[in-house]
Amino acid sequence: MATNFPKAAPPLVGRTHHDVYADIDPADALADAAKGLCVLVTGAGRGVGRAEAIAFAQAGAKKVVLTSRSKDELDEVKAAIDALGKGTDVVIHTADITDEKSVDELFETAGEVDALINNAGYLEPCVSIREGNPSDWARSIDINLKGTHLATRAFLRSAEKSGRLDPDRASRPEHADKVGLTVINTSSVGSAGTRPGFSGYQPAKSMVNRFTEFLHFEEPLVRTFSMHPGGVMTKLARESMPPDTHGLLTDKAELAGGFSVWLATQSKADFLRGRYVSANWDVNELVKKAPEVIERDLLWTRVVGQEQVMPKTSQVHLY
Repeated sequence: MATNFPKAAPPLVGRTHHDVYADIDPADALADAAKGLCVLVTGAGRGVGRAEAIAFAQAGAKKVVLTSRSKDELDEVKAAIDALGKGTDVVIHTADITDEKSVDELFETAGEVDALINNAGYLEPCVSIREGNPSDWARSIDINLKGTHLATRAFLRSAEKSGRLDPDRASRPEHADKVGLTVINTSSVGSAGTRPGFSGYQPAKSMVNRFTEFLHFEEPLVRTFSMHPGGVMTKLARESMPPDTHGLLTDKAELAGGFSVWLATQSKADFLRGRYVSANWDVNELVKKAPEVIERDLLWTRVVGQEQVMPKTSQVHLY
């Protein structure tokens, strides 16, 4: 298969990171930032999901709900969180994120959730459409997109049932200092790329970006982001990414962990709501770019030449 493919766009900001750094360190700068929150992480058994779950615990989360298909992996993550000594309540629930009943049962077990981290993903083997296995292709769509949809739907329905999507509740003084409900959907820099051989994964991540935009406009009380976690050498990447790309996977999973905590807990991130964002981008430089991002309608998913004009929604603290 041809390896001459379009390169990714340059980073939005001049300064980038490959590991957790001071401004997003959940054990330091963001210590207690997640205090009182219940966070649910899908795909939490290893890699990026594991790092995100641990990061929220380091940042003082009251409860972390871990889910994936492997209980053994989840047990290990629970042990790592317990070893922090932060007193975080850890709930384990194995689930098939592509099965509606299984996802509904997950949220019944979880109770009220403040932040949903949709991290479960799958990357099909890198083969052409002509040579590919339709089941592998469909699995990329199911786990990356359908799984994100089902978990988000269950999260919203649970929040509605408990009255947390009521605008009147959001306007009450006792909620004035709260950042609010948050959904972080795991995207990929590949969502904006065209790598021959990944006709399932990359379009699925593009669809995750679009799904995030719909969620943003349908649910104004929910802070939602589509996040590239960095290029991390996960088990998924090692097994499916071509060897010539492995040298690009130099980021630490902990970078995504700290960045997720920053997105979920800092109101200064509100200008990114509904948009694509990369964990590699320095948060201080990113915040300085907020006026430009809003004015130029950056970080939305578009058809070039047929760009939609996005509504100029308020970027105020909504909850």
